[in-house]
Amino acid sequence: MLVRTVLALTALAAFTLAPITMGCAAEDTDGDEASATATSALQTQSQDGVMDGVLDTSGDAAPEPEVVAQHVVDYPLSGLSPAGCATKTRSGDVVTLALDSCTGPFGQVVVTGNLVATFSKSSSNDLHVDIVARDLLANGRALAYASQSDVHFEGSKRVVAYHGSSSGITKRGKDFSRTTDLTIAADIATHCAKIDGTSKGSVGKYDVDLSVNGFEGCRDACPTAGAAHASVDGPLVKASVDVPFDGGDKAHATIPARKPRELDVALDCQANETE
Repeated sequence: MLVRTVLALTALAAFTLAPITMGCAAEDTDGDEASATATSALQTQSQDGVMDGVLDTSGDAAPEPEVVAQHVVDYPLSGLSPAGCATKTRSGDVVTLALDSCTGPFGQVVVTGNLVATFSKSSSNDLHVDIVARDLLANGRALAYASQSDVHFEGSKRVVAYHGSSSGITKRGKDFSRTTDLTIAADIATHCAKIDGTSKGSVGKYDVDLSVNGFEGCRDACPTAGAAHASVDGPLVKASVDVPFDGGDKAHATIPARKPRELDVALDCQANETE
């Protein structure tokens, strides 16, 4: 669950900003909307139900597109509710994920529509994955989404270059857009991964930037290294938060400001396992 894991952890940093923006932007709720929408956008991008199955595909070299497509269909979905809201079907090297009023772990966005993944090979060791949205709605409003991933297979190791983008309109009628770039080095033998990346975007008058650096984690364990950073910059709010990970079941967040704050955020490490 590599892509979902790191995006959930990065979203944690954005979610931690919500109390700051609510307190500082009493006359304009765009600040809170920025944090909430950034979290929802990351959540949506992490729930494509495809990359987890690709990364867990066995073999020393890249599988044939039809083979990995079937593996993705058979791979269990996680993090979506209610049960049965999402189904996967395959036609050749294309997998369609149908979402029927699905929500993710944060519960802030309900998604309906289809995500379509197409698999291809550029060499014996390299697999390419294109994912596009079709008739996708988030909270009843159109949501555009697309991602491109290149996966290099070498023995039990997988190196992924991931780029995703989304755009739409929030519940309060604010335009938003977001792009996410990740580099993932995973080992399916040890079920561990190292991840770095950024997610940049805007909502209304606010820029909301997120990053994860030096993240290291293994399945059924809390992250052992790395940090997430999030910032909100707009007319009434300029705030940031840093969340380091050290293997514990709590992340100690630091919020630099005129009145600096620190708080511990509980991590559900088993639910965010890295596979």
